[in-house]
Formats: sequence, C-alpha cells, structure tokens
Amino acid sequence: MHSNKLSSWMKGAILIGVVSSTLSAAPIFGTFNIAGTITVTSTGLITWRLNDTPFPPDESKIGPGATGSFAGLDGTTVTTHDLNQGVEPVGVSFPDQPFIAFDAAPLLPILEINFIYQGIYPSTNCGTLPASVGQQCTVSTPTSPFNFVNNPPPAPLGPQATATFAFSGETSDHLSVWFGNFTSQFDVPFQTVLAAFAPGGSGSVTNTFSATITVTPNSGVPEPGPRTLTACGLGLVLFSAALRRRTTQRRSH
Repeated sequence: MHSNKLSSWMKGAILIGVVSSTLSAAPIFGTFNIAGTITVTSTGLITWRLNDTPFPPDESKIGPGATGSFAGLDGTTVTTHDLNQGVEPVGVSFPDQPFIAFDAAPLLPILEINFIYQGIYPSTNCGTLPASVGQQCTVSTPTSPFNFVNNPPPAPLGPQATATFAFSGETSDHLSVWFGNFTSQFDVPFQTVLAAFAPGGSGSVTNTFSATITVTPNSGVPEPGPRTLTACGLGLVLFSAALRRRTTQRRSH
C-alpha cells in the first residue's frame, strides 16, 4: 500500500515537472518600443544612454504599448549594450552578442544581435550642397547602416534629416528571433550631421532615437497557447488528487 501511495505521489510530481519544463522553455514573443540617446563615432562605435537624469550609460526606456511577453514592462528600462564595428561588422553575419537585457524582468532571455543591416541608399548625394529636400545618403566608406533622408521644410527653414537603421538577432535561449527598426530625427540636413566626421569635425554625433522591436518564435517553435495551459491545469489537478489520496490513506491508518 505504501508503495502504491508513493507511486501516485511521484507520478504527480513527475507530471508537474514535465509541465513546468515545457512552460519554462516557451519562446518569448511580442513587440515593444524603446527610446534613448545614441552616440556614433568615426571609429565605428555605437553607444547608448537613458534620456532621464542622471543619464546612465547603456540604458534605454520601454515606451507604452508593449505586447506579448513584454506586456507590463512599459516605463521600465533595458540594458542596451554598446556596438563596435570591429566586432559587429555591418552587412555581415557575426556570432551572437548580448544586446538588450530586461532590467525589470531578468528571467526573460536576452536579445542577442548577430546582424546589422547595411544602408540602402547611394552615397552620391552625401556631400552634395546646397542641401535640399528629398536627398538620400548612405555613407559607403566605411560601410554604414544609416539611411539618411532630407525632409521638408525646404530652405530657408529646412531641410531636416532622419536616419533609419535596422538590426536583428535571436534570443539567448535560441527559441525566438527579433528585428529592430531604429529612427533618429535631426533638425538640420544630413550634410550638417555628416560634417562631424569630416576633417576638423568632432568625430562623433549624439542624438535621440526611438525603435520598435518585434520578437517572434523561431520557425517550428509554437507560441504558448491553450494546450500548454490545459496541460498545466491537468498536471495540477492530478498532483492535488494524489496528495489528497495520500493524506486520506495516512489518516485511515
């Protein structure tokens, strides 16, 4: 009898363990926005910092509207690791490197970066003056991820530029992939921005940025769904029944 009671209890415990393992291995998914300040140097270094005082380095803030695995993280911060073109070259796949970690949810896997997309515009207008609305530019030497566009209004009030750039990678548990679309807005033409990298320039550009990050399960890895929750509920029911049966039998003896 004791052996049967122990067997029932163990079966329940094993089932709970299997279900817990399945849940812990579920891929993360959803979208979230981040914002902060970016600095790009002529040596290929990209660094980040929070916009809020005391402006700590390597931090960005999650904006409103986070979904899926990131729901509830609005207003919290993420650690955003620096990038170096010597380690993370543009337009070439490289080994996974830590990029975004969730400060308020440390159990979430880290978003690791393994690709920085090359800019898509020609370099022919990068130094063209005077600056005018509609000009586009991606610096070709060194290879750049930044897509510059001069936007309205026209002179004498404008133009003003935007720069977009894109990164991608996978989660540290290798169950999900992610894509990030970044934007930075300037109140001057991109020719003025790029002058910082010309001889006699400061050698770096600092500006605010925003980004939308989208995370999806790897192909063949399903998102957590009703079957997972049903299995969890069934496991709990069987485990509870086994414990009640064991307690009743002990009292009867």
